[in-house]
Amino acid sequence: MISETIQIPPFSINIDGVEVNILEVLSTQLISGDKWYHVVVQIKYKNILSKKYTLDVKDMNNLINKLKIEISKIKYIEIAYGLNYLKQIIT
Repeated sequence: MISETIQIPPFSINIDGVEVNILEVLSTQLISGDKWYHVVVQIKYKNILSKKYTLDVKDMNNLINKLKIEISKIKYIEIAYGLNYLKQIIT
């Protein structure tokens, strides 16, 4: 039996120890019949709140994988350039 959960935005999820706010989810059906979602997200990393931006995803697993990539980029920028530079970039 397959179980699905429904969450109505806005809500927060924790990915790799980082809080991610899911602010809005819009669905689009392509001509091919595939359904895609435009998800408006905002990442909170070390009390720095990022700008709102959109990720296009197929499903929740695809969203989580893309968020892991985004968080990895943020962590890499902090390591390479420092927290002040990171704050200038993501806010």
